[in-house]
Amino acid sequence: MESEVKMKKVLDNMPILFFSLDENFRPLSWNYECERVLGFSSEEILNDKNFSFKNLIQVKGEGESSGFNPELLNSEFKNWELDLISKEGKLKLVSLSNISSEFPLFGSTNWFVGVDITRTKEIERELTSSLKELSDFQTALNAVSIVAITDRAGTIIYVNQNFCDISGYSRDELLGHNHRIINSGYHPKEFFVDLWKTIAKGKIWKGEIKNKAKDGRYYWVDTTISPILDDNGKPYQYLAIRNDITERKETEEKARHAENNLKILQDRMSPHFLFNTLSIIHSYLQTNPGLADSAILMLADNYRFLMDQANQQLVPFDIEWEFMENYLQLLKLRFSDFLEVESEKLGNFKQCQIPPLTLQPLVENSYIHGLRDRKGKGKISVKASIQDGKTLVTIRDNGKGLSDANIHSRSIANISERLKFYLYDSEVKIENHPEGGAIVTIGFKSAKN
Repeated sequence: MESEVKMKKVLDNMPILFFSLDENFRPLSWNYECERVLGFSSEEILNDKNFSFKNLIQVKGEGESSGFNPELLNSEFKNWELDLISKEGKLKLVSLSNISSEFPLFGSTNWFVGVDITRTKEIERELTSSLKELSDFQTALNAVSIVAITDRAGTIIYVNQNFCDISGYSRDELLGHNHRIINSGYHPKEFFVDLWKTIAKGKIWKGEIKNKAKDGRYYWVDTTISPILDDNGKPYQYLAIRNDITERKETEEKARHAENNLKILQDRMSPHFLFNTLSIIHSYLQTNPGLADSAILMLADNYRFLMDQANQQLVPFDIEWEFMENYLQLLKLRFSDFLEVESEKLGNFKQCQIPPLTLQPLVENSYIHGLRDRKGKGKISVKASIQDGKTLVTIRDNGKGLSDANIHSRSIANISERLKFYLYDSEVKIENHPEGGAIVTIGFKSAKN
């Protein structure tokens, strides 16, 4: 007797629904978990002779199953999920099992155990909905953006198809590598150092990056890199979302190129430039008519170049070289007592192209910043050659050399940008020469088609 009391006490306090029914589905036993979940106390249920477990089962609409199964009292073990109506009128989803036995327990053979799974099902539905939303978001993102995920070291662990399409690399070629595989060499080292410092602190980085595809083609992407943080708030992965902006960048570059060419054209055709040059030519008409005629032809050729070629994206190297040589000779003509010039071109440049107005502005830059204020005779030397398929041009002066004020000349920066945009493996370098003065070095390979 004492053991039955103890067992009943245990069953009453179990954190699961535990109850028994008679053959008319009237409750004979009702533990505390039944009270907590369904709101009915054992006293009001057990003392109400009209109460039936059927009353707790939700009535379905016409044509639907009521959810009530008369086999509930079957002695064989079965499982159900039933919507039960609580005292407050709320539905509680209960996972119910029949543990009926032919051996009576506390005078009853029809026993049931159940677990309230209402919240569990709600979480499942919320999770399913969230997963669907996430899947829809991922589908939309993959449809329009270039997506990659890296680990904390920058190793690529995921790329979408858009990444493969724009880079030209397969997924297998990208996974396990870092983004150096598409590095164009356009951005300085400091650019990526700043990028990594930002995201390593858990901050979002945004910017525009020029990349290089597998076939050598360059492309621009508007990039947002978002760190994915661990439980300690430290980045352990990085999500990069990019959008192709190559067309916009090319349009901007062409606009800058046209604006720059227009400015140079205006400068060259200014009355001041023309007046000074014609004045020198006029002075030679009496003393050296042949030189004057030659200078007039050079001046006419230069103006013809400015009118016909300056707005082209690329021109044959030989035509650009001739324009530069004409300018060099006209410069010497104006300052013959103070300036010595020389030019040398070694190799076959017939297949070589270059953006127009590249060499002449560099020669002018050497004169203005290097020689104009120099005492004594100055010299400008321009040399071009082809080495291992790469065109090299050097422009050297014996002037005062570089200072912090002119080392980053605007014209040189502009030329560097144009060369990078139109030519493969281009570089523009300016530095002091060991023997005095400054030297500008230009290097590039073939034009981008």
